[in-house]
Amino acid sequence: MELESILDPTGAADLSADTTLAPRLTTLRGATLGLLDNGKPNGAALLTELGNVLKERYAVRDVLMFTKPYFGTPVEPTQTQRIFEECDFAITAIGD
Repeated sequence: MELESILDPTGAADLSADTTLAPRLTTLRGATLGLLDNGKPNGAALLTELGNVLKERYAVRDVLMFTKPYFGTPVEPTQTQRIFEECDFAITAIGD
């Protein structure tokens, strides 16, 4: 099993890490939005409404919903890859 890096908010930062931000979209018009639901109650409802608002106000072309199989586990790498390949930008939310 490979260990994940854990960030300690009270410790020193790793200044050698690449913290370059991803390029930002200049417009949402015609873009495909990926929504990632963590599987908790109300997460899908919140994200669905957000997707509807973005389509109406900002002319987002398409909205694709993705759901984690269980909220307590990380996103599957294959699911992350699909979002990356099929969407121009993504939003995630926590329900409850």
